This record gives sequence, structure tokens and C-alpha cells, in this order.
Amino acid sequence: MILRKYPLNTLYFILCFILTLSSCSDNSEGDQPVLPGQVSWKTTSSVTAEAGVATLSISGAVGIKWTAEITAGTDWSSFVHNDFTGNGTTVQGEVKDGINVLYLYYTANTDTEGRTAIISFTFDGEKEPHTLSLKQVAIGQSVLPDFKGGYAEIPIYKQDANYVYATHYVKLGNKNVRNYSLCFDKAKKAALWVAYPLHKAYTNGDAGRVDEWNFDPLFESSFQPELFRSYKGSYDRGHQIPSADRQATDEMNRQTFYFSNMTPQLNRLNQDMWGKLEDKVRTYNCEDTLYVVTGAYFANTSTTTYDGGGNLVPVPTNYFKVLLRTKSGKTGKYVSDCTASELKTIGFWVEHKSYGNVQPPRSICTSVADIEQKTGFTFFPTIPDEVKQDYNPTDWNIN
Repeated sequence: MILRKYPLNTLYFILCFILTLSSCSDNSEGDQPVLPGQVSWKTTSSVTAEAGVATLSISGAVGIKWTAEITAGTDWSSFVHNDFTGNGTTVQGEVKDGINVLYLYYTANTDTEGRTAIISFTFDGEKEPHTLSLKQVAIGQSVLPDFKGGYAEIPIYKQDANYVYATHYVKLGNKNVRNYSLCFDKAKKAALWVAYPLHKAYTNGDAGRVDEWNFDPLFESSFQPELFRSYKGSYDRGHQIPSADRQATDEMNRQTFYFSNMTPQLNRLNQDMWGKLEDKVRTYNCEDTLYVVTGAYFANTSTTTYDGGGNLVPVPTNYFKVLLRTKSGKTGKYVSDCTASELKTIGFWVEHKSYGNVQPPRSICTSVADIEQKTGFTFFPTIPDEVKQDYNPTDWNIN
């Protein structure tokens, strides 16, 4: 038999046609139809109150046609840039070779209530459309990233009456980028975790250390510690996301001095081994992003001190860091698109004591899975569990 040469796209359609024929039989009851395409938000389905643009990622067989229609939110969202008159509510296209995206533009939300746009997206041959929603928060509110398809560093949120969540954004160039996210415990007046990406885009700059201490504007000041002066006794105002991790702009660095980012940390831990651990984590920076979660753990609340305003606050019994990055550091891929063999993680579990002015010891190294068990939080939810169960201090230059 002579095999004729066809372009790859033609071979793809021939294969799809053969599969379609093979599925048409009297015994096909219960078979699931093959969807012609998929559409999803490229990053997240929640956006800030500022005007901007969200991106839909489209995939499917080359040549498949599609139609997108805004069915709710037509007065503030559009497929046409700067046209919110209703002319840009419907658009058609077809899947082409390479990356396929569709932009949805939206105006600023100046209201005190959030709002939702609904997009109906249909591929030719489908009976039911895909329905996607874009949620825009009210002015002054923060965006809570999605668990699935959101930021890689965000732990899964836990429901607790004392927990409040927020994400801080900053301007970097002409873009709004996330600075860090946190889970704040009102009862303990401290963040239980602070999650953030680490990349040269955040560390390269001459912002320096602004030392502009202030309340976090996203939380009520009444349940934050008052730290215009430091904690009483031998405790520093210990950053969870370090000032040195955010040097690109003054705004970026200023947000690390919010009181929500502080805990009462022994000065001989903060300025010695913990500070050296922060320095070492910065050396793990790579072309791909390093993802970091730093947290405070309270095994009990019997040890207390006073904040700068004279308010009683509990002292953490432990601190931790969990890290995730690609092994090569230059895959150019999202970690959620990587195989387990392409990723590595490590955890650091630190007792709240003085270790001396030493480099981080091997004894504080553990797996991310172990810290999940200790804290009850689920870290890096988009990667395989096996990656979180394994760690090798040598791979992270810990001797």
C-alpha cells in the first residue's frame, strides 16, 4: 500500500472523521460525545475594580468555528476595545494554528457592589454552549483568586469565622500584578500564611527599604496589631514576605510593611538564622517563577507579648516556608502544565527560638506534605501530591 503525504492538519481531520465513523453503531448507547473544543480563562475569572482586560484561552481542532456572546454585563464588558455601547457583545472566529485567545475588555467598577459578566461560548457541532463568568469586585475590595486555575502559590482557602483573605496588587510597568496574598487570623492578629511569587521582576530594582509602617488598608484596623512601634520585649516586627523580596518599586516594598504582614518574632531568630534563610530563598530565583508560602503557626497561645499600642497578642510557636519551582528553572511553562518529574518542592519548619547566627540547618528541612499535616492547610493545590511528598535538601543547597 502506498501512503500519500498529507499536511498534519489534513491528517488530523481524517483521524477525527474515522473516529466519528467508528463511534456510530447500534451499541453506542452511553458513549460520551467528543467535544470539538475547550475554552477557559487564561489566568483567573476574578478581577479587580479597575478597568482592564481578561483573556479567554481557546483550544480545539484547527478550523472549528466558534461564537462568543456576552449575555450579562453588556453595559460594562465588550469584545471590542473601548466600545461599551453594545456593539461588541458578539464575536465569531475559528480555531487556528498556534495560540488562540479572545480578549474581554471591562470598565472600572465604581460601585460598592461586585458584578458579574456572563459569556456564552459555542463551538460548531455542539448542542450546549460553554458558560463562563467574569467576576469584578467592588471598589476597595480585593480579588480572591480561584482555587483551580488560579495562582500557583495560593493555598486552598479554609472556612473559619476568624479568617479573612486578601490579595495586594501593584503597578509594574503598565500592568497590574499581584504582590502577595494572605490568610489573616483576626483572633491571633497575624497572618497564618503569606503567599507570593518570586522572580527577578519583583527583586530587581532600587526601591530599597521604605520603612513606611502602616495598617493594611484591606482589613479593619481593629483586628490588626498596632505596630508604629515594635512589639514589647525581645521581639522584632518580623516580616513574612521580606522587604528584600520586593525591590522593584516603592509601592511594592511599601506593601510589605503593612501590619498584617508582621508577627512578634524573636530578634535573635529574625536577624540571624531566619534572615539567612530568607537570603538563601532568594538564591533559588530562576527564569521560571519560584513560588513561596511563608507562615506562622500557633501550637498554643500561652506565650504572649504586647504590640506597639499596648494590646496583648499571642506569639507563634513555629514558622514555616514551603517552596515550589521547576527543576531546570527554565521550562517556560506554568507549573500546572509540568509533569511531576519537572518539579521540586521543599519545606522548612522552624521552632521559634534562637538557632544562633548560622546558616539554615538541615534539621529544619522537611516535605511540603509534612507541613500540610502540621498546619492543616493545603499548599500548591495544582501540582501532583507526589511532588509535595518528596524533598532533597541537597537540591536546594542545604548541607
